[in-house]
Amino acid sequence: MSSNRPVPQHAAPSTTADPTDGDRIARLEQRIVDLGARLDALEGRPAPDPTTPTASGTATDDDDPFWALNSLKSRMPEPGGVVFAGSVDPGMGHVEYQWGRPTDPLLRADWAERAERVAALGHPLRLSLLQRLLDGERPVAQLVDELDLASTGVAYHHLNALQGAGWVTSPTRGTWSIPPTRVVPLLAIITALEEA
Repeated sequence: MSSNRPVPQHAAPSTTADPTDGDRIARLEQRIVDLGARLDALEGRPAPDPTTPTASGTATDDDDPFWALNSLKSRMPEPGGVVFAGSVDPGMGHVEYQWGRPTDPLLRADWAERAERVAALGHPLRLSLLQRLLDGERPVAQLVDELDLASTGVAYHHLNALQGAGWVTSPTRGTWSIPPTRVVPLLAIITALEEA
């Protein structure tokens, strides 16, 4: 079955073998797996990828401080993997989310492709905006008032940067919210920034 959609330039088929073809193909395959898992998460379906860890239910030992780590190790043999999950009730409503990856694809991935999403979080005002939006959808005027900003222009500048990176959305004109699929990842990043 053919499609009339243009093939993105970075994924154009090549007729000659190139030493980087294997890397490029591996990156494309991983990207397809990632996109499929994200789509499944958005649609509320469990991911079909058997290498993605799933919730372990209750720990075998309620006193085990490493119940999540021990469950991960039992599900992902060496070289292991990384998983984050959360069941949270910020003011915006209950959110449950889980994401995991085996170590090898993480190490092979092009981390530079994630720079924009991480960079968008690198401003104190943007983090304050996100923290307010965890309480629920807000009109920009309310955010300006709550954060004592100089103007709506300042708020829009930072909200647009967050929107471009997928951290916020504007469901109706002039209002902003955090998509449910970004809540637990955001809180996981904030948790990772704590001093251990």
